[in-house]
Amino acid sequence: MELDFSEYPAIDHHAHPWLDDLKDLSMEQFVARFNYGGLTAEEAKDPENIIHAQNTTMAYQIVHRLAKYFGCNATLAEVLEQRNARSRRDYFQYTKDLMEDANMEGLFVDDGYSEVGVTRVLRRRSYEDFEKACPIWTKHVARIEPRFQDAIDASTGFEDFVQRFDASIDEAVKGGAVAFKSIIAYRSGLNIQKPLEADVRRDYVWSKATRSREVKAIRDWYIHRVVRRCAELGVMFHIHAGVGDIDIVFKDCNPGKLYDLLHDTETRSTKIFLIHSGYPFSQEGAFFANSLKNVYIDLSEMLPHASIPGAVERTMQILDMAPTSRVVFGSDGSNIPEIHWAGAKIGREVLQLTLAEFVKTKVMNEDQAHDAAKLILSGNVRRVYKL
Repeated sequence: MELDFSEYPAIDHHAHPWLDDLKDLSMEQFVARFNYGGLTAEEAKDPENIIHAQNTTMAYQIVHRLAKYFGCNATLAEVLEQRNARSRRDYFQYTKDLMEDANMEGLFVDDGYSEVGVTRVLRRRSYEDFEKACPIWTKHVARIEPRFQDAIDASTGFEDFVQRFDASIDEAVKGGAVAFKSIIAYRSGLNIQKPLEADVRRDYVWSKATRSREVKAIRDWYIHRVVRRCAELGVMFHIHAGVGDIDIVFKDCNPGKLYDLLHDTETRSTKIFLIHSGYPFSQEGAFFANSLKNVYIDLSEMLPHASIPGAVERTMQILDMAPTSRVVFGSDGSNIPEIHWAGAKIGREVLQLTLAEFVKTKVMNEDQAHDAAKLILSGNVRRVYKL
């Protein structure tokens, strides 16, 4: 049987700003987005790297869907020519048309940038600047790590650091942030424990002196502190789980490593979203969403990086465990709006195929499949964030 969810609007629960200075893309700039972490400008000069980026499933899928959207042949050259012609003519209208075609209602925007030098990093665009330029509504997700580093750098001692860090959290919420996000998986990993105060203070001194990434105790400290504060402030907590850029602490990026944090009674009052579902370790994250009443799964990065068959398989595994009321759509789109657009187009198709199989095998009926799709695409976000 076939299901059609195209009429249901999507809210992208995890996205980054696209950039206005990429209105006219070269082929190298375009395909550089299609592998994990993208290609740096230097890497994009190597023809071998470009060949590999062109041959990812993400590249195939986006090129084919853009060709259909533009009404041209599904070749990279023709798609890019059509894309740049539309973009140069009126970039705002082009992004608006993409969001309307994807039936995209709103974006939760992590203005993600790094507080320390890394091999790959999203180019900086402030949330405030992007909010003005975006054709649909946005909500701000405030990144923790830059606030941590700013507080370290400006502080005169540990107590002053804590005061500055707490104040930065308060200021973000007063400014409209609806959630905080951590990328501790890129710093010290997801094996987050409750550190001794002496170890936290030792790490403060080391971080103040060196800006080192290797300060696990104080990073574990700020995760526990912010999670508790989220409950007090009435906002959500997002944490990157699973793979991503090559800088990830791979041995400790599996969401299963979050057991101690999530199982802690002090974190139970905060709604916690496992961003990217822990992909490709998605079943571990889905277990938490089933057994812990405050844990949610976000499908971004798998959508649109994975092939549709691969994403269907993973989504089926997630929904085997996680209630449909705790799963939300996201794209992890960044830099160019086509990724946000493709995430929604591919995401609906993945849900259509997955839930059709559930109906076929009598896991649920057709009405329940439509209800589940509406929850995942936007309903759960509306309910949890009280939109």
